[in-house]
Amino acid sequence: MVYVYSIIFIVIIVGIAYLFIIKNRKKQDLLPLFETKDNLERETLSDELREVKNLNMAGKAQVLYDGWESSWYEIQSIDIDELDKDLYLADSYIDKFNFKKADEIIFNCGESVSKIKEKISTIRKEIKELSEIEPKNKEKYEEIVQEYKEMNRELLAKRHQYGGAADNFEQEIKNLAPKLDEFKNLTASGKYIEAKEQLDIINDELLNLKEKMTILPEVLKEIEKTTPTQIQTLRLNVEQMEKKGFKLSHLEIPNKIESCVWQLNDAREKIKSGNIDLVESILDGIYDIIEEVSNNLKKELEYKKYVEENYSDVTNKIKVQDKLNEALYNNIQEIKNRYQIYSQDEEMIARNFESISNIIDDKYEIDVYIGNQPKLNYKDLKNKIHALLEEIEKIEDEQTAYSRYLTSLREEELSARKKLNYINQEKEVVKRKLSNSRVPGFSDRFVVLYKEVRDSYKYALEELKKEPMNIDLVKEAVEEVEESLNVYKSEVDNILTDIELVEKLIRYTNRYRKDNIELHKQLTIAEQYYKEYRYNKTLDIIKNSLDKIELGAYERIKETVKNKKL
Repeated sequence: MVYVYSIIFIVIIVGIAYLFIIKNRKKQDLLPLFETKDNLERETLSDELREVKNLNMAGKAQVLYDGWESSWYEIQSIDIDELDKDLYLADSYIDKFNFKKADEIIFNCGESVSKIKEKISTIRKEIKELSEIEPKNKEKYEEIVQEYKEMNRELLAKRHQYGGAADNFEQEIKNLAPKLDEFKNLTASGKYIEAKEQLDIINDELLNLKEKMTILPEVLKEIEKTTPTQIQTLRLNVEQMEKKGFKLSHLEIPNKIESCVWQLNDAREKIKSGNIDLVESILDGIYDIIEEVSNNLKKELEYKKYVEENYSDVTNKIKVQDKLNEALYNNIQEIKNRYQIYSQDEEMIARNFESISNIIDDKYEIDVYIGNQPKLNYKDLKNKIHALLEEIEKIEDEQTAYSRYLTSLREEELSARKKLNYINQEKEVVKRKLSNSRVPGFSDRFVVLYKEVRDSYKYALEELKKEPMNIDLVKEAVEEVEESLNVYKSEVDNILTDIELVEKLIRYTNRYRKDNIELHKQLTIAEQYYKEYRYNKTLDIIKNSLDKIELGAYERIKETVKNKKL
């Protein structure tokens, strides 16, 4: 029992010692904050504020100064005092071993110190900027005055370069003088911030005016030389093309050129105001119209080139297709007794006769138009010729395809006769092959298959003898004969293969018959099926019996027979 109490006592002592160690550490954490607070109390902005106050400020500068004084008073009388109270409160919590609460206050004190330092830093920065604003204003003022004088001299020396805008520029320069005087008045009254803002406004106006005076001579050159030259060139191009026989009324070029001239005159008036952006916008509009008209003229030249390159082809193509259509018509009349011609084919020929006639009429109208008009609308001509060529090409495709079809009729007939001759010979070859085989006999199916080949052959011959002959029906009939022959040949080959396989298997299994009574019985049954023409059943019995004695022998013999046939 004494031992337990001793342990508890030791634990308590250790715990108390640990608490005091933590307490000392927390006290150490507070020391830097107390030192920082003392430094902040010794911090002073009085000298800086007093120095700025001697500037005799007014306006926004005075408002700014009042704000600094108010902020500095708040820092000294409120912020630092609250920081001091929080630090002592944290110290008391540490003494009470309430470390969690003490940590929260210490953290907040650190945040407060950062905010106070940031406020002081901001005030110092703004004080510095304000104290420097007056000398900077003075320096900037001197630069602006120098620029102002140089611009005045340049305007006087190069007034002729600015045309009607010279008076406007002169007035803008004069308008800067009162604003410069206003700057001096603001500075004299201590309104340094307002004075800086006034300088910024003057500087922006000066830069804008300088930019306009730099750009204007080039813009004037565009108005007086470049743009009029382009308009005149456009006029000459139009006149030359009209003299060469172009009809351009559909492009409404005179109205567009007149619009360019009107806009150019408007630009001349607007330039007097010195509004460069507005004048450049007007010039861009003029250039857009010039480019549009120029592109349209280029297209007219392309239309003419198309007409010249393709118009003669129209006449030649019409003649060729007209002759081909007539030849097709005559060809149809010649062969329609021999071959069946569908009504839609004859309708196609008649339709093409009408289409070609219409094309010839349209071509004649174009010829009359070209011959009677001093000026030609090449765009319209190009569209008409293109439409004629498309129609002719459509007829050409139809007639070429149909011409090939007529030629193929005779070829299809000859091909059908050759195939039927081969089929007739082949069916007899297969029949003899079947008859000459050394087997007991065959089922009635082979008689039926032979009859199907013979009947389909006769039907195909009858289709060939018909007048007019329907080639499509002939082809179908020949295909049917080919299919019947293939079935007949395939089954004959299969049965002959099976018969040969049976014979080889029986010869092979005879070696086991004396020693295997069961095998002998099965082979006897198989031979009976063989005599009854049931060759598949025969093969099944022999295979099952042989596999019991020599597994794999059946497949080996079957493979030998198969390879022999190949």
